[in-house]
Amino acid sequence: MTDREAPIGSAGEFALIEELFHRDRSRPADVHAGIGDDAALLAHGGEEDWVAAVDTVEEGVHALPGGDAAALGWKAVAVNVSDLAAMGARPRHALLAASLPRDLSRERAGRLADGLHEALAAWGIALVGGDTVATPGPLALSLTLLGRVAPERALRRDGARPGDTVYVTGTLGDAAAGLELLRGPPTDWLPAYDLLVERHLRPRPPLAYGQGIAGVASAAIDVSDGLLADLRHLAAASGVGIELDTARLPLSAPMGEWSWATGRDPLPLALSGGEDFELVFAAGEEAFEGIHRAKYESDTRFTPIGRVVADRPGEVFGEGVPGEGGGYDHFPGEERGGA
Repeated sequence: MTDREAPIGSAGEFALIEELFHRDRSRPADVHAGIGDDAALLAHGGEEDWVAAVDTVEEGVHALPGGDAAALGWKAVAVNVSDLAAMGARPRHALLAASLPRDLSRERAGRLADGLHEALAAWGIALVGGDTVATPGPLALSLTLLGRVAPERALRRDGARPGDTVYVTGTLGDAAAGLELLRGPPTDWLPAYDLLVERHLRPRPPLAYGQGIAGVASAAIDVSDGLLADLRHLAAASGVGIELDTARLPLSAPMGEWSWATGRDPLPLALSGGEDFELVFAAGEEAFEGIHRAKYESDTRFTPIGRVVADRPGEVFGEGVPGEGGGYDHFPGEERGGA
């Protein structure tokens, strides 16, 4: 079998994007950032750029089949808000493409809409149009989110500099643990587990903090595919290496209870679990005051977890860091029930 005859599931997600969709390397003058960042930055002659992001959530991929429909509606918005948070942008308008199974009940469709509109209201986003199609399944929502940010303040993946400190907001691994709990609920259910499940079902990306460090941090990316995978994207875009201190990765108290009850090490989920929708960012000493001001103004915790180095460009390394792999890829031929 030739490479052209091989199924796309063997290609790897980002190699597939390069092959199929990133053929034209030229960039119009009004495109300040395009393929390869969390969102596109589009100039329009004003003081701020338009920021555009699109994400799809689908049952069986980003949520368990037959699960909480309201949570799926919420997540369709949240995953896009996370991308705009990583650019330091303010969300404004949304377009929705809804693929609805013909046998979807009106009740479940209503719950889906409830979660969607709850999230739109939470972040002040107006739904301004879209498309709805009937499908034999599965249920899927694709949302395009538009926002604004001043081009000189926009956060990018390619600005990390040797000597910068690497930080992450919130805690890591909670969403992945929550997914595991949904897949196989334990007999002895601890109250802390509800919080882990909530992190998977209804992520709340730190939008206000992303806006607070716009023009302050050197580079940023949201943690969607897993900390390790997303740090590698940032390192590759910036042409730097990142030395990670795994002993400093922030874990929540519920994650500690899950680890104690299951006898499992939480580090693999913190490194590679995905769907935390936190921000990981690089900042120099000159940004110290700014990143702390944003912390208090947005009530968002962050933790230093590593440093940017000039050697080993594109690599993330450190004690306990696997040399390759880690994180979610949509096209490795691997089955997955969430994220």
